[in-house]
Amino acid sequence: MSANKKICIRTHIKGIIIITLIGTSISLLFSGSSSINWSYIRFSLLYSLFIGSTLWIGNFSISPALDRIFRKNPLSPGGKLIYSLLIMMLVSGSIIILVNWCWFGYIQGIDFWKFVARGSGLSIMIIEIVVVVIIALIMYTKEFFYSWREAVTSEEELKREKLALQYEALKNQVNPHFLFNSLNTLSGLIDKDAEKATRFARQLSDIYRYVLEQKDRELVSLETEMQFVNNYISLMKIRFGENLVVNTDTQHKNNLKVIPLSVQMLVENAIKHNIISMDKPLIINIKTEESAYLTVENNLQKKSSILQEDSGEWEKHGLMNIKSRYEYLSHNKFEVNGSISEPFPEEYKGSFVVKVPLIK
Repeated sequence: MSANKKICIRTHIKGIIIITLIGTSISLLFSGSSSINWSYIRFSLLYSLFIGSTLWIGNFSISPALDRIFRKNPLSPGGKLIYSLLIMMLVSGSIIILVNWCWFGYIQGIDFWKFVARGSGLSIMIIEIVVVVIIALIMYTKEFFYSWREAVTSEEELKREKLALQYEALKNQVNPHFLFNSLNTLSGLIDKDAEKATRFARQLSDIYRYVLEQKDRELVSLETEMQFVNNYISLMKIRFGENLVVNTDTQHKNNLKVIPLSVQMLVENAIKHNIISMDKPLIINIKTEESAYLTVENNLQKKSSILQEDSGEWEKHGLMNIKSRYEYLSHNKFEVNGSISEPFPEEYKGSFVVKVPLIK
């Protein structure tokens, strides 16, 4: 038996015992000292155990049931509290009537409806409902504050991840190696091919402008992101020539969105960590799959030695960063080499494959 299951069982047992003792105490309190004896105490314990266990299990099932029902569109902490209280009233009222009917009507052999009409049964059930409401309010309010705190924490974590992704994007574009290689390529083109040098400078300018314009946005259209990616690819092809092959087959529908800079960062990752030469051209395929995913795939030919600062930290932290943000904004899973969780496999059928969920 797992540790979580043992904790859950202990929680149920502890809760039922507490409810039983509360019910027995209330029964003895309202019975009067003259009628209290061991037989009556035993009767009260059994009755309180019977109704307490059914009420506990019934009410304890409400929160998991709401989580399953609203799995695709999770409720806010406040919304869940309101739903829980309303359902609790309905469930508890039904359980109290049913249990009392079984206990007094069948076990005790009393005409239940006459018992209720005389006022005794009605008083018992009203007291039970009031007690249940008080206990439920304590439990659900505690859960509300816990969920609210978790939501605030998750939002703060997402903000930090967003800032980290923006920083990573800027760092990838502004880092000394990128600038050095770009300016070196540009200086070499100025004397040889002025027209190509002008186009290179324009595309480099477009890349920086896009980074500055889109870095604060949560989502951009797939078409907008792919225009930027194509600009970046053109820049890289001027540098690597025919040794870099990029095939794109994407559906530019208005309702398909991605996180800005995320697709470019995946292409940058492939270029940064793989050999690109005449003997070993790097082939990157970018395509959409049934309007649900964007796949970025490259043949795997990792460099045997790379710069220390690029020794795989991006793959570990950068991919997890993008993964967290996509899964926060989409119900579909972010996949790396066929896996949705760390540690990611190093390859998938000889390639490196990232599946990004498209957001509508």
